[in-house]
Amino acid sequence: MIQHSKIFEQSQNNIIMDIQQKDFIERKQYMQQLRNLKDQNIIKVITGVRRCGKSTLLMMFANDIIKGGVDTNQIQFYNFEDLDTLSIGDIYQIHTHIKKGLINDKMNYIFLDEVQNIKDFQLLVDSLYIKPNVDIYITGSNAYMLSGELATLLTGRYVEINLLPLQFAEYYNFISSKSPNLSKNEILANYIHFGGIPEYVKQLSISEKQADLFAHSILKTIIEKDIFKRLNITNKHDFNKILDFILDSVGSYVSPRSISDTLRSNGTIVDKQTVAKYLDALCEAYLIYKVPRFEIKGKGLLQTLNKYYIVDPCFAKVRLKKSIIKDRSHWLENMVYLELFRRNKEVFIGKRNNLEVDFVVIDYNDYTSYYQVAWTTENPDTLERELASLRAIKDSTPKYLITTDIDFNPVYDGIRKLNVIDWLLSHNINNTL
Repeated sequence: MIQHSKIFEQSQNNIIMDIQQKDFIERKQYMQQLRNLKDQNIIKVITGVRRCGKSTLLMMFANDIIKGGVDTNQIQFYNFEDLDTLSIGDIYQIHTHIKKGLINDKMNYIFLDEVQNIKDFQLLVDSLYIKPNVDIYITGSNAYMLSGELATLLTGRYVEINLLPLQFAEYYNFISSKSPNLSKNEILANYIHFGGIPEYVKQLSISEKQADLFAHSILKTIIEKDIFKRLNITNKHDFNKILDFILDSVGSYVSPRSISDTLRSNGTIVDKQTVAKYLDALCEAYLIYKVPRFEIKGKGLLQTLNKYYIVDPCFAKVRLKKSIIKDRSHWLENMVYLELFRRNKEVFIGKRNNLEVDFVVIDYNDYTSYYQVAWTTENPDTLERELASLRAIKDSTPKYLITTDIDFNPVYDGIRKLNVIDWLLSHNINNTL
């Protein structure tokens, strides 16, 4: 046990060195959320797709509290994808190990990274939570972690922070510091095409081929570990057909029945129940996000034809092996959805009679607003078509049309037309627009 402790202490020291020496891409919004929750008697659960930056965020926050005066002895960091950590033993041995490192009369900060990799982790988290001087932060790459025993055991005692890949403002600051000659439009085009998985962005500076191999390995791990293994899926052919369909249908209305019918017409027989199961699995792995339809006039959710948005375009790029530039309008819509999701409490697809509104947004103050997204509305007919859905909403709620255009007369019957780059870069973490 003495030898093992020395090995683990060296591992902990290496983590602290990484915290202090690594060049991280700053994640201001999430860091502020963690600062606001620090020392509160609630478990902080950080979720998100693999390699979106959860471990890095924990290390950045650990560094932040060290700079704030917390001694490194008050921090314990455990990565449960590291064999050094897993070699400690089962949850009881891990619990004993953590307890021995706690400092009395001081707050102890316990970071449990990818904690779902250990059996019965819920009991470990619960036992640490009830201790008076422990502040717990955990991460996981699958929503299943929060849908089972953890949710039951810790109801009302945890808050989830869903971490997404780099938002455009973070991406822009990083890229412009490395390539100051690139214009904002060029950086936007790259962001829509390559996405914001932090390590993928860094790998691109070496070569696009190497970055694509990295993204492909992430996607393979998600499919094999977070979906096939957990659900014991044996018909991988059908699953892959559904995955390809969804990645190629971003921004389109789909349902399990419509996907089943389309696959059937192409010679693949998959019933709608199986399609629904696979879609749920993709959502639980945070690879896609399901956005339901909202009847604006009736103020209620509709049960058919949702949209699914992809957590990052790099996965579609490497999986489908085709450029997404030709479908840039839908990928712009995908990007706007993710940004709205970051900023607000709820996001829906809107419907009013026979007109569609791209997004109905409810912010954290319960105010509603409406958004249309188009690549360009320089053609007057396109502009009128995009404005029609918003004009049909006869109330005083804020309405926005987001495009890549520069418009010097950006208000149409009370509808504000926003340049997407200005909108993305003007966001403050303390407001919603």
